[in-house]
Amino acid sequence: MLSREAPTRFFFFLNSFGLMLLCLFVTPTSAMAPQPVQILPVLDSTTSPSEQVLKKEKKPTISATAVKRESVQVSRDSRPRVVRNGKVKVSERDMELLARLVYAEGRGEPYEGQVAIAAVVLNRVASDDFPNTVREVIYAPNAFSPVHDGNLTHKLNESTRKAVQDAMNGKDPSNGSLYFFNPDTAKSKWIWSRPVTVEIGNHRFAR
Repeated sequence: MLSREAPTRFFFFLNSFGLMLLCLFVTPTSAMAPQPVQILPVLDSTTSPSEQVLKKEKKPTISATAVKRESVQVSRDSRPRVVRNGKVKVSERDMELLARLVYAEGRGEPYEGQVAIAAVVLNRVASDDFPNTVREVIYAPNAFSPVHDGNLTHKLNESTRKAVQDAMNGKDPSNGSLYFFNPDTAKSKWIWSRPVTVEIGNHRFAR
């Protein structure tokens, strides 16, 4: 009986020892497993570690609005021209509108009178008693008869364009006037009460 158990035990012992060797060489231990390499940031001696972490987390960002602004083109109407020492800004569209008003009010008048009409409008824009843009001054209620009567057309010519440009450049034959009227057709008693500065052609200019 003992003679048969001895080989069996030896064989069992041999198999167990072989399995241990197999597990030892095939299964890696935690000590043999590769560990990830951790790169530590270089610390700045002038700042604390907490401040450096905050600096690392903060990244410069560019807003979508800032990117879009680079592609925005200035429209024809938003390019103002500065006249009279920066007191009045007039867009190109408002220049055209002013030339139309000068044509409606001053066609047939001498060139000096046309410049004076344009100057009156610019004087109103610069005044604290009137709106701040050419368009608002021209379309103010009862300001100019062609607008009030619906006769402000799209007609203009080179003379009225040049008159507007000269007025923008500082020429003012009206001597700073804020009003003008035709004494032959004016019906308002109030306009006759304004002090007259100069008379050019069929118009009297007043403050």
